[in-house]
Amino acid sequence: MSLDFALKDFYRKREISFPYLFMVILVIAATTFLIYLTTSTGLNSFIIYEFENPYFFSGGISIIYTNYSILIVSLMIGLAFIIVIIISSTLIVSKKRDIAIMRALGSIPRKLYGYYLTEIYLIFLIGFIIGFIIGLLSFGIFALISSSLGASVFFKFDYFYTLILFISCLGGIFIIPGYMLRKFGNQKIIKSFSKEIPYDYDARKGLTFIPKWLSKIGYNFKISIVNTLRRKGEFKRYLFVFSTITLIIFTLALGILVLGSSSREWVNKSQGDNIVAIGHKDVISNYTLMYNMFSNPNIIVDSNSIDFLKPEYLFNTSDIEELYNLTEIDLIDERLIFFSDAEELYGTHCYEDGTCISVGQQRSGKFPIVGINSTKFIHDFEIEGRFFNDSDSHVYMVIGDGLAYNFFDYALDQSMLLEDLNHSFHPCGVVIDSFYCGYTGYIDIEIFRNELHLSNENINLLLLKYESGSYITLKSNLETILNSTLGSEFTFINLDLTFDTNLAYITNISLYPTFLIVIMAVISVLSVYNYHKGGVIEKAKDFLIMRAIGSKFRSLRRILFLETLYVLIPSIILSLGIGMILNSIVLFDRVHLPHISIPFIIMGILLGVFLLLNFLGLFPVIKKIKKNFSIKDFEIY
Repeated sequence: MSLDFALKDFYRKREISFPYLFMVILVIAATTFLIYLTTSTGLNSFIIYEFENPYFFSGGISIIYTNYSILIVSLMIGLAFIIVIIISSTLIVSKKRDIAIMRALGSIPRKLYGYYLTEIYLIFLIGFIIGFIIGLLSFGIFALISSSLGASVFFKFDYFYTLILFISCLGGIFIIPGYMLRKFGNQKIIKSFSKEIPYDYDARKGLTFIPKWLSKIGYNFKISIVNTLRRKGEFKRYLFVFSTITLIIFTLALGILVLGSSSREWVNKSQGDNIVAIGHKDVISNYTLMYNMFSNPNIIVDSNSIDFLKPEYLFNTSDIEELYNLTEIDLIDERLIFFSDAEELYGTHCYEDGTCISVGQQRSGKFPIVGINSTKFIHDFEIEGRFFNDSDSHVYMVIGDGLAYNFFDYALDQSMLLEDLNHSFHPCGVVIDSFYCGYTGYIDIEIFRNELHLSNENINLLLLKYESGSYITLKSNLETILNSTLGSEFTFINLDLTFDTNLAYITNISLYPTFLIVIMAVISVLSVYNYHKGGVIEKAKDFLIMRAIGSKFRSLRRILFLETLYVLIPSIILSLGIGMILNSIVLFDRVHLPHISIPFIIMGILLGVFLLLNFLGLFPVIKKIKKNFSIKDFEIY
């Protein structure tokens, strides 16, 4: 019986039900698309990805982006929850008169509760299923387009976020709209005939300071203030909606400006530019792939791929002394690289309150270790801590962020045993590194040579930083020198192309918030329009009376504009405050801080955009008023 009634009432009042259903479909589709977009970019921390490269995107940048994505997805799920609850609540308010009539005819309140709650669940379930399918199809189209452009897109079914969204909406509908139904069912019948305007509203009640001050500005302000105070329930509902929308857009916009630029800067600093690598063909080939691992989950280089310490891969710096005389070269970085078995050692971590705990799980693995001369090091890493120097290089090492966040509990409080060198080092610095996804250790090259009993001139890799614009000349000189000294098995490569690929990957990841801003813009337009449209029916009498005494449509448009403005301004102020707190927790602890004016500029732009949407959204509403409302509407409304 309840389902039959719900289906008939849903179709009978389809001019009201369909717009609500459309909003549910839209917000569920947008949230589903976002969930699977997050999954496809490898930022869903609740899914285990089975990549050929197990280290893919798991370092410090990944942690920041993952936390950022969790925040955005959580806010989006919150928005979907709020919109579903508000739509359900608004639908219940629109049914107050029907409930009153049915109660007057003898319907049992408990039966009415079942009828209308079933109708709300029907709208939600239809909207959720259609929205979920549209969201998946939209992501499928997005994935096809991305794949055609060469971007890697992964698809895995999400059970965590989708279930949270579905269960939270189910529970929210039962609690909030269900409470409203029970409340209306127990009210006196005469009181149930009022909708948004409370039955006990007293127009003689004096205004508080701010509304009283605004109402004195002019006639339109006064009417808009009165309408807002009469419809407090609607005002509060849309305040939640617009606050959440502006909070999401603010976080997305700040993420584009801050997170994108910071991560590009970190990767660029770890790679550099105008760098040439020299070594044996096998070494150079694998060394390049070890950088490519940062942006390609299908590439893996390990100790089975190459033994960097083969005698034929080693050469002496004295063999290529001519390189030191080339004017195109700014800096020469001599290196030794090989894979070493590593073991995490226990350490002691102390908190700010003075309590200390033992940390470490004796993890083990095989990672690339690079011997460097810290005074001739080319790269300018983003570092937490410091680099070792000549006086303490036998004790300290520097590790990449991949090792720091996945191999250690507290990297700077522990040590690592390099079993092949039979030497333990204490990390004194953690760098954000794109080489081998950050699973790299850097030690002093002399310690390296001594432990492996190599010559003081032995290296297997040489990096050159050349002057900008001089590569063509340098290339010719390198070909001549290498052929005459090291032979045809040794070669060189300009790493700029490999580095550009990694930067392009970061750029693609940074486009993630841009897609979401477009989605939020669509939801914003529809929310503003629905706010106007939702109040038009109940305001029909007011508008007809105002028209009868000579008010122009221009005056009605201004009143509606001001009513929305009263919702937008506090929403933006709330979202600015909450957004700064959330972003400071998730982003600002790690990224380069923007100028203090940036958040306010973003909010100013948001306010301007919303005001424009508010203005444009009035035209179809006013057109509807002109077309549909006449004196006969007094009998209906």
